[in-house]
Amino acid sequence: MVSVLTLDLFEVLRDLMEAPAVTGFEEQRRKRIIEQFSKYCDRVSVDVIGNVIGTIGGGERSVMLAGHYDQLGFMVGHIDEKGYAHFSPVGGWDPRVAYGTRVRIWVGDEPDAYVTGVIGTRPAHLTEPKEREKAVPFKDMRIDFAAKDRKEAEELGVRVGCPVTPDSTLARLGSGGGGLVVGPAFDDVCAVAAFIKTLDELRAEPPQGVKLHVVATVQEEIGLRGATVSGYNLNPWCAIAADVTHAVAPGVEASRVGDIHLGKGPVVAVGANFTKALWEIMEREAEARGIPHQRQGVPSRSGTDAWALQVVRGGTISGLVSIPNRYMHSPNEVISLSDLENTGLLLAATVRALEESDLEHTVEVFRRGS
Repeated sequence: MVSVLTLDLFEVLRDLMEAPAVTGFEEQRRKRIIEQFSKYCDRVSVDVIGNVIGTIGGGERSVMLAGHYDQLGFMVGHIDEKGYAHFSPVGGWDPRVAYGTRVRIWVGDEPDAYVTGVIGTRPAHLTEPKEREKAVPFKDMRIDFAAKDRKEAEELGVRVGCPVTPDSTLARLGSGGGGLVVGPAFDDVCAVAAFIKTLDELRAEPPQGVKLHVVATVQEEIGLRGATVSGYNLNPWCAIAADVTHAVAPGVEASRVGDIHLGKGPVVAVGANFTKALWEIMEREAEARGIPHQRQGVPSRSGTDAWALQVVRGGTISGLVSIPNRYMHSPNEVISLSDLENTGLLLAATVRALEESDLEHTVEVFRRGS
């Protein structure tokens, strides 16, 4: 049976999500991840690119869990003479989603070091019917943050290069009884929260058959860079990425997303990007422990950290566990807290199973006699 929840994952999510982490500007969230990892790990380090690495266990073989903590955002590119900020997207934004969003322009590294703004919209009354059928391109959007001119913008601390995030917070969806939560950047800070659950499960008896590296990676949204660097440096025997995946939602049919649903458990990925023996271990452990889970076929590259980790150095045993997510890459994504908990439980169970595993990278299958 699934164990009783011993960790308030809502509060863990809130703690991590309150700190911005636009790709390349992850400092605030990095500090909070270090604090969380330090509660459980024997040691915590940060590498040159900004990956946070927590380590427990003492085996000769190493297992790496990887989930990115950078998030989609925007970057100020120009302040015009009227005091409006021109900007560009950081990561894969849909302009239809961004248009009209309230935002925070970050002018420093403290939690309150931001200026509130809004991506301005032209009222429907002042647009032609045909215009309303098209997405406004980013080059035509501006952020209004109440500056009268460029000089006042500079006095507020807004300048070229400032990162920008949606002004959206974590909340329980509906009455809160269903266990669904809404917020920005679940892609992929929720995986880091799942790692906290994994560490909490392993706390009483840390793994001895393997050394576990729990890695919060950076710069995934612009090219899997953190996983590439940390995977190369750690050179794990086995690497499991955790990320979000699309779930059935209004306008998103089951056939398009493999019938993945919120609340039905973590998703074990199968396909060429992953090692079959590893996904079989994960499914077997889930069945044996009563952990609800789903399966997703990935016919090519996964677009996650697993894509980089599979081929790091000479290649590694690789896998992917995903958390179902509605409305991905928007200021209001939706996930299930039970899926989050069960992802942590499945990863902990998989680490335990890998302690006893005899999987090898290279198996000699023939040798000619002398």
